[in-house]
Amino acid sequence: MRMMTALALVLASAPAAYAAGALSNESFIEQVGTKNDATITQKNGNNDQATFQAGKKNSVLTTQTSNLASGKNTSGNVQVGKDNTATTSQTNSAPNALATGAPTTNNSFSAQYGVKNNVIVGQDGGQNTQGTLQVGNKNIAGTAQSNSSITPATASPVGGDNNAFTGQFGNNNKAAVVQTSADGTSFFGDNLPGHSNTSSTMQIGDKNEAATQQTSVGDTAQGPRNVAAAIQVGKGNLETTTQGGNVSGAFGATTAEQIANYTNASFTSQVGTKNVAEVDQENGANTQALFQTGTKNAATINQTTQTFGTGNGANNALTRQVGKNNLVNLNQAMAVPLALGNNNSFISQVGGSNIVNAAQTTGQQASAGNNTQAAIQVGTGNSVQLVQATAANVTNTSFTAQYGMHNTATVSQH
Repeated sequence: MRMMTALALVLASAPAAYAAGALSNESFIEQVGTKNDATITQKNGNNDQATFQAGKKNSVLTTQTSNLASGKNTSGNVQVGKDNTATTSQTNSAPNALATGAPTTNNSFSAQYGVKNNVIVGQDGGQNTQGTLQVGNKNIAGTAQSNSSITPATASPVGGDNNAFTGQFGNNNKAAVVQTSADGTSFFGDNLPGHSNTSSTMQIGDKNEAATQQTSVGDTAQGPRNVAAAIQVGKGNLETTTQGGNVSGAFGATTAEQIANYTNASFTSQVGTKNVAEVDQENGANTQALFQTGTKNAATINQTTQTFGTGNGANNALTRQVGKNNLVNLNQAMAVPLALGNNNSFISQVGGSNIVNAAQTTGQQASAGNNTQAAIQVGTGNSVQLVQATAANVTNTSFTAQYGMHNTATVSQH
């Protein structure tokens, strides 16, 4: 109780110091056990750090540098067990030379319970927040956040902050999160802000691996709002999610419509062993959900919209597999300027050894859009191949349902 109270007091003490005009560094370290090590380096003030270690040979290395009077770094570490390692590096700085008053707060907290767990955190810029929880042995979690977006976190419709959470319960799990938000300038000199990245990764079991990369950088258009969640329960599961690009589509009149046009959203859930899922989304308004239960399931989802399109930029995919040895490959694309969107897919497989390959694309205007695909397979040895492309007056729609075994379906529409 005394330790938690001290942590709270140290991390909450900054406002009073700032109000008094001081640029102070605050640090609290409590160690219970033997051969625990904590090394703290804080520069220029406005840095707060708290560490609690209980056990043997735990190690904390924290480096915090504040480059602005209005900036702040806050970090906390809890280690209970043996040979746990936590490394935190935080540097706050202005997004550009003309925005020295922009919010530049970095927040980091990690808690490790077990043996030989490792946490590595790097935060640069400001508006970065991360939390990591490890319970077990030999888990590894890495978080890298970089933010040079001037957009406030409270801005409407979306701010420019990075947020990440990683939870690991088990042994030998690995998780990596990379988030980047930055402003850019258009060809005409307009400010094109980067927006927010949000990631949540949960691993329960052994030897699971998860990687998340989110990029929201203003370039040919504003950066998107990326949201990703991954849950892995079992052993030897592998998940990779990549989100980036620039927003595609005219922004709606209401806040809800604007958020929809900014957003890349992804959810992946795997239960079993040796499931593999890879999701790639480029630009805004992509939505994906994937569920795998069983062993050796594999799903790859690629969605993309044209960077300088003017439509709503929508790609939607939902994939569900229950059983073993199922495979899904889906690619959806709007590859030309001024594409208005659509592309929808639904795939569900129950059984074993099922395979679905689907590709949808829109283009050639008039006006480009649509493409709808749905496939349901129950049994063993089923296979579906689908290719759809729009032109002229657009619209392609296909529905396939197979019940039994040794079924084959091939559909091609142009």
